[in-house]
Parts: sequence; C-alpha cells; structure tokens
Amino acid sequence: MSEAPITLKEVQLRLGVPQHVLIHLCEKGVIEPDFAETSGRGKRREFSERNVFEFAVALALRRFQLPVATTALVIRVLRSFLRAIGKAAPEFEPVGSLVHGNLALTLFLYGGDSLVLSARGSALRQPLILRSKVPQSVTSDKPIVRIEKLAELPGEFAIRLEVDLTAIAKDALKQHLSG
Repeated sequence: MSEAPITLKEVQLRLGVPQHVLIHLCEKGVIEPDFAETSGRGKRREFSERNVFEFAVALALRRFQLPVATTALVIRVLRSFLRAIGKAAPEFEPVGSLVHGNLALTLFLYGGDSLVLSARGSALRQPLILRSKVPQSVTSDKPIVRIEKLAELPGEFAIRLEVDLTAIAKDALKQHLSG
C-alpha cells in the first residue's frame, strides 16, 4: 500500500502552526516535499509522513533560535542518517518504527560542529551511532554530508544539545498512524 500525500493545510492542522511558517521552511530549503513542490501560483505542495516528521524536528530546532541554514543542514543530515539506518536494518521504516516504539532515535549537537545520531531498538542488532561534521559554512547550497560510524557517544564536551526524535515523532504523528 502506498502512502497518500498530505496537503499543507493538513500539516498545519497536525502541527498547530501557521501555513506561512511551513511555507517559509520549504522556500528556504529546510523541507523538500516528497510528493510535489510548487512551481507557480496555484500549485500545491504535497508531503509524506516523513516530511511531517521533518517539519516537527525543524520547528523544535527553531524554538532554540537555530538559524534556518543550520536547521536545513540538520534535516539533510537526519535524512542521511535515516538512509544509513535503513541499510543497517532493511526492514526499518523510519516513521512507523519511531511511532510504534521499535526504535529510539536521539540527535545530539556537540560543541556546535558535530551532529550525532544514536539509534537503538529491536530493528537493530546493536546500537548504531553515526556522526557528521557540520561544515564551517552551512550557507553553501547543499553542502556534502559525510557520515561516519562511532563505537560510542562522544565524551567531554562543554556544550551538547540533545533532541529526542522519538518523542517528536510520537507527538507529531501518532494519532495519524495508529488508526
């Protein structure tokens, strides 16, 4: 069964934010619609459940006043991380696994220059920890995302921002996927 597209209005209602905020995230390249992108007046944007999750993560990051360019990079790295988890666990379905408790994902920003994703759960034989360095300039158009596997979470950082991606997914998506 294929996923039905979600309209901008539906995303607005599900996340409780004005449409102009969602449009801004699309226009700044933070969210790339999986189904359809507008190319003129009167064209609709259509999104996937993964996009709704990405919107929810982006909105959570923006509450910390992270610049839009940094937020866009985090979402791009998150997509890369989810692809890497998919390779480690082929049965992994990102949104469903997060909402239904098969996977726990936590995103860390260490020292302002390192993004780390910790993935734990039944879909994986062992915990998976992935890191990507944040480029010096996140303003370049689509910087290359390089991911490396770590044996453990980095230690001894003065600053660490922790984002519970599982909780964000459950808040944003659960009522729509459990039906």
